[in-house]
Amino acid sequence: MDHLGRNVKLKTICGEGHCKVKLYKKEGNTVRILSFPTEQFEKGDYLVIEDSNAGKALLVQVVDIQFANVPGILEELLRECSQSQEYIEGENLDPLEVFSQITMIQDARMLICKIRAALENGKLTNNTAWLPSRTHSTIKKIPVSKLFSLAKVNGNFPIYLGETKEKSQLF
Repeated sequence: MDHLGRNVKLKTICGEGHCKVKLYKKEGNTVRILSFPTEQFEKGDYLVIEDSNAGKALLVQVVDIQFANVPGILEELLRECSQSQEYIEGENLDPLEVFSQITMIQDARMLICKIRAALENGKLTNNTAWLPSRTHSTIKKIPVSKLFSLAKVNGNFPIYLGETKEKSQLF
């Protein structure tokens, strides 16, 4: 909804009328991203927050994943625990799919990310003092191989360092 209470469809990372990943907050070098449970993120993942209007992007790393603190969730969880588990035999009627929406909101996650760099004109910079737009930014995972390419690291290290999350060897 916009400031006048009208429903507004977002066009960038929102599909089918609802967002799955959304920029929530930036404080210092920490970025918080709201994610629904259908999106798969893990600690250590690198993400690009690209602001199409500014022509810039932030490169962030997920350092923690928490449940989103949504008002009323604690009350709803307590209500579920206190209800009897005896259900009436028959059809479960939920024509507005309210239960599935409540379940999705209860499982919503907050990705705590640290800013690692910025991208301007396809090149890494340390200019991270700007603020990306919440409505015009897209958020995507970026593979380690792409990070190496951006950092101009060719992978020819003198020792074997291990494996990346994508199971490629790191030298």
